[in-house]
Amino acid sequence: MYQTLWNSINKQVKDSHASAAFLAVSLMGWTTIGLLAGFLICMIGGMSFVTKITVVLCSGGYTGLILGFFGGILYLYSSEPRHLADATPSQVFPQQLQKDGEPD
Repeated sequence: MYQTLWNSINKQVKDSHASAAFLAVSLMGWTTIGLLAGFLICMIGGMSFVTKITVVLCSGGYTGLILGFFGGILYLYSSEPRHLADATPSQVFPQQLQKDGEPD
């Protein structure tokens, strides 16, 4: 699901904004799915009004946060090649580039 969403957003949005758009759409999508699941649970079970509101809000909020936001971040982290290997040595280990004889 994340791959399909990423490919779709990557075609629609500039590269510089693709990650932010991906996380926003992922968060909204998973939150909507969680809210619908909460409504379904409330329709099936006989609960008080306050309990129903709590179930709907918690199911939507936690689903959106965990699967949408954190899942999207993990997907981007594992799929994007912009990690430590792409950085220049001066960005990663600036102290090792000092010449011999220079103070630390």
